[in-house]
Amino acid sequence: MRLHRSSAALALQSGTAALHLALILAGVGVQDEVLCPTFTFVASVNPILYQGAWPILIDSEPDTWNMCPQMLEAAIQNRLRRAKRPKALIIVHLYGQSAKMDELLALARHYQLSVIEDAAEALGSTCKGKKLGTLGDMGIYSFNGNKIITTLSRGYAGAPTGE
Repeated sequence: MRLHRSSAALALQSGTAALHLALILAGVGVQDEVLCPTFTFVASVNPILYQGAWPILIDSEPDTWNMCPQMLEAAIQNRLRRAKRPKALIIVHLYGQSAKMDELLALARHYQLSVIEDAAEALGSTCKGKKLGTLGDMGIYSFNGNKIITTLSRGYAGAPTGE
């Protein structure tokens, strides 16, 4: 996708399908755990369930309405104490506003989580000069009727590195 400078891209039926594909590519399977925000559209959670995995919901912070980094770390530590290791992290950027990517990405790297950015509501938005959806391992976008750019119902998945 030229706007986002992704080196690998795929058009799909919907943003939900893009999330589903991203989870498959991240190796998420039965009984795995995926961290995702509580304040999101159900399509952020459904693909986790399609894979037979468990969504671990992380609360939002009041200033961005996006995932709270402190609550994310607390949830990861809680899972590790229970001998569970989450496999992936879905970061949803709401209302064109970036989540706190520096903090979230640092946690993801520290705990070796695949990062999927749901930028369906943030097409064209940036974080420190970089387009949202290009900071994680994979970014997804939706073009459903209620999104920034609509095509009746389509989605897009892109990977910054092409891997």
